[in-house]
Amino acid sequence: MPEKIMIFIPAYNCEKQIPRVLGKINDEVQQFVQEVVVIDNGSADKTLASATEAIQPLKIKATILKNTQNYSLGGSIKRALLYAIEQGYDYMIVLHGDDQADIRDLLPVLRKGEHRENDLLIGARFHPDSVLQGYSATRIYGNKVLNFVCSLINHRRVDDLIAGINCFNVSFFKSRFFMQFPDNLTFDAHVLLYAFNKKARVKYVPITWREEDQISNAKVFKQAWIILKLFMSYVFKGDKVFAGNKSGRPDGFQYTSEVIAQK
Repeated sequence: MPEKIMIFIPAYNCEKQIPRVLGKINDEVQQFVQEVVVIDNGSADKTLASATEAIQPLKIKATILKNTQNYSLGGSIKRALLYAIEQGYDYMIVLHGDDQADIRDLLPVLRKGEHRENDLLIGARFHPDSVLQGYSATRIYGNKVLNFVCSLINHRRVDDLIAGINCFNVSFFKSRFFMQFPDNLTFDAHVLLYAFNKKARVKYVPITWREEDQISNAKVFKQAWIILKLFMSYVFKGDKVFAGNKSGRPDGFQYTSEVIAQK
């Protein structure tokens, strides 16, 4: 039975960028993918209208969802993973809607079938073969410090704490372990630590990463401090750090959304 792959694009106030992101999903990319799912997280601009127009040239299925409320980035990823599980997808590519990453960077991975050999394929900004364009020295230094700390505590090289382009093996997420994780920007760090703890197959791949007209929603120093505290908790508590509901929402909370457009 042919494998099923979806591209998930989280979108928030990126009306200028989302057409570029969707425009890079060219014919070759579409040969590997069955559906593109854009999930808007309560944008205040014209992101929904821009995305609705931009999916029209695609030759594959495309769905635009709007979250019932703002779930933050982690919550949107949860919604997408639940969608992938429910729809029977084998792999989910995460591609942020702000056009910092390029989906075409994953083509070598898809051609070689490397996604089949890994649970998490991470597009790494700080891979030796990656290219950074317009990325501030402060962000580079801060991220490399976090990567170094994560490398030390996990006894393996860490090239990134998960950026804006990745490919997840959906079977790894079917237990829904991620539902207890925070909905904020540290969601990715929790997933990565969990994967290392469970001896999952994790591979980093080089990408081109650029900052042009994107508006970051990350409060850099605050997020870095939160992630460092997570690392320290992991050192002392081990896998107990994953126990308990850290989402800030009631147990069993439903991450609902409505269909805005589909083709």
